[in-house]
Amino acid sequence: METSDKHGPRVADDLNKDTRAGHEELRELESDAVRIDVRQEQEGVMDDAEAAARSELARFLQPSAFPARPAELLASANEAFAGDEVLAVLRALPDQVYDNVQQVWQSAGGQVEVKRA
Repeated sequence: METSDKHGPRVADDLNKDTRAGHEELRELESDAVRIDVRQEQEGVMDDAEAAARSELARFLQPSAFPARPAELLASANEAFAGDEVLAVLRALPDQVYDNVQQVWQSAGGQVEVKRA
């Protein structure tokens, strides 16, 4: 093993141990990432794209807009300068009263998260 002239052999050994420990942590993180991907494919768990879409919808539907029918939600989203995708979702909603974003999301066909014990 080569040592640097910046530190002695003992420090070099300690640095090598830290590096090996870092690789073990990385393997654990990679393993966790695989578990997360598998979990997201299960029913009741949103993937990142769906969570982002719901978040985008919620961004333009202020809590003060509820309860409301789709036409009222559409007007509110227009005032907030919502994008075409959000407006299209609101236009396609069945005509009923919605109490919150979650009801809008579910009615639009979005997956509903299930709380697990």
